[in-house]
Amino acid sequence: MRSDDLPLYNQDNDTNPPMQIRRLKGEVKAAQGVLFVTPEYNRSIPGVLKNVLDHGSRPYGHSVWDGKPAGVIGTSAGGAATALAQQHLRNILAYLNMPTLGQPEAFIQTKDGLYDEVGNIGPASLKFLQNWVDAYVAWVKKHA
Repeated sequence: MRSDDLPLYNQDNDTNPPMQIRRLKGEVKAAQGVLFVTPEYNRSIPGVLKNVLDHGSRPYGHSVWDGKPAGVIGTSAGGAATALAQQHLRNILAYLNMPTLGQPEAFIQTKDGLYDEVGNIGPASLKFLQNWVDAYVAWVKKHA
C-alpha cells in the first residue's frame, strides 16, 4: 500500500475523497489482513502512519479497518526497538476494532548481525522472524 502521495487528513474531504484516498481504502478492503511495519519516532508512530490510519477510518461508521486482522512489527536502532511505537499503534488498532496479534511480539533492534554481508536477514534473526511470520499468517487465517 502506498502512502507517499496521501494528503493530510482533512474532514472536509470525507464526502468527496481524493483518488489517492479511494485507492487506499480499496486496497485495505481487498486485503485479508494488514501488517504494520513501523519505526519509532519520538516514542510513538510516525505521522505518516497516523495519517493513513485516519484516512482509512473516516468518515465515522465507514472504517475500512473494522475487523481486519493486524500484525505489528518494527525495527529501530534504539534499545527499546519500537516497543513504545508498537504500544501506541496497538491502542489505535484496538479503537479501530482490528484484532491484533498479541504474541509473539517482535521488537527488532537494528544492529550488527541483523543482516548478513549481502543484506539478507542474518541466521540469528531469521528463525525468530520466520516464527513471527508463521504466527501472523495463522492469525490472519483465523480472523479473515
